[in-house]
Amino acid sequence: MADAIGLKVDDPRFWDGEHLRQEADRIFDICWSCRLCFKFCSSFPTLFELLDGKTEQLRHDYLAANPDVATAAQQRRQAAVDTPPAAEVPGHDEVGVTYGDELPELQGHARDLGNAEIDRVVDLCFQCKLCYPNCPYTPPHHFAVDFPRLMLRWKAHRTRRVGVPLQTRALRDTATIGKLASLAPGLSNWALKNPANRLAMEATVGIHRRKLMPTYHRETFPQWWKRHQPAVEAAHPLKPGVTEPTPMKVALFSTCLVDYNDPGVGAAAVQVLEHNGVEVVRPSGQVCCGMPLLDGGDLDAAAKKIRVNVEVFTPYVEQGYAIVIPSPSCSLMVREEFPQLVAGPRTDGIARRAHDLDEYLYRLAREGRLKRDFTRRFGRVQYHVPCHIRVQNIGIRGRDLLGLIADEVEAVQECSGHDGTWSMQKEHFEESLHWGQKAFNGMRRVDAGEPCALACSDCRLAALHLEQGAGRKTVHPVVALAHAYGFTVDSGGLALQSKPVAPAAS
Repeated sequence: MADAIGLKVDDPRFWDGEHLRQEADRIFDICWSCRLCFKFCSSFPTLFELLDGKTEQLRHDYLAANPDVATAAQQRRQAAVDTPPAAEVPGHDEVGVTYGDELPELQGHARDLGNAEIDRVVDLCFQCKLCYPNCPYTPPHHFAVDFPRLMLRWKAHRTRRVGVPLQTRALRDTATIGKLASLAPGLSNWALKNPANRLAMEATVGIHRRKLMPTYHRETFPQWWKRHQPAVEAAHPLKPGVTEPTPMKVALFSTCLVDYNDPGVGAAAVQVLEHNGVEVVRPSGQVCCGMPLLDGGDLDAAAKKIRVNVEVFTPYVEQGYAIVIPSPSCSLMVREEFPQLVAGPRTDGIARRAHDLDEYLYRLAREGRLKRDFTRRFGRVQYHVPCHIRVQNIGIRGRDLLGLIADEVEAVQECSGHDGTWSMQKEHFEESLHWGQKAFNGMRRVDAGEPCALACSDCRLAALHLEQGAGRKTVHPVVALAHAYGFTVDSGGLALQSKPVAPAAS
């Protein structure tokens, strides 16, 4: 039985290059024989084409050296053509036949691939991770296939060999970029739209000139938080029979995207949580979750970020706070990658107490503690389900929350093709649009009947790509929820087409 190393950097085999190559060969051969995941990214079709090519080359070379085998096979095929079908020969059943040149012993294997060919497969993986929940061979299956983490492990080895270029390191430092860009947001946003500047950015840092970029704000979410005056309302009563109620106090891991690019999401989250009787704190000192660094294979830098966050959030976990995270990629990172990259009981404790924001709110709803005093309601709503929500196996809670405030919710479960900085790169931008096409079509589609009042997505980077590919602006579900409660929200300039809720009959 294989052992799933994943990103367990403390395992002595993790940094063993020979073991990594053996794992790549083993998993690639399994994937080549299965081929279930051909539709998620170009890594799989590329891998299959490479191995098919090796098989064809081996077969070609063998038959060229042994023309008698090819001649005999051709004679058997011709004889088969000249022979009446089995159904016309009395007493014969149809059977499978071979002709002698199939030569299964000449099948290509992953061990035949060079490291440069494996690099091609690795670089086409944009870590949507959808292959993992769809794979029939993930742990606890004895094959223990974990393709996304194998890709990251390969990148980690490569990064240790060649290092990280300065421009790449700067591009992945999302918090520093956010802090600097927010000092003069008007200038920053202008520069991100100016064609001449975008050409320069493409030449210097490799960001494609046409890629839509996040916007920056004069007031960041940390600044909003400093002036915020908590106003926690009385909690709604708990349903009887709930034996392990969800904690009604949370430490908000606000994330770089919310802090600098979507502060309105953070404000809406705080308003909704406090309206439902939840105490909210935002621990100072929190830093990026480290996913941009992990995606690039810089595991040492990612681990440094994780250790800082473990120090910051552990005191709150020990006091019974839940950790709530409004970004799917960051909640995935905290819940699943933190314990692998920085093993230990404190990291495990943080992972266990971490919740995606929509998941946390819907838990309150199931326990009867989410207030239903909505003043506004939506008609038909579309909800894009981010990949990193799907792979957490927590259900589609954004859709379920929207169902409380909308007449109809259509879930679009297709990958946007974004993934962090991958789609921003000039080498991958067009590729990212290809893999996001199904999501674009789903979010663009308007069926007969009531027009769509609103489009939502939890992932603000996916939202950018949906706007790029489908021309459709979206808001986070918590913004829609805050609006339904009657709060004034920042919807990023998107008009929220709601209707007033009729007052209850006296």
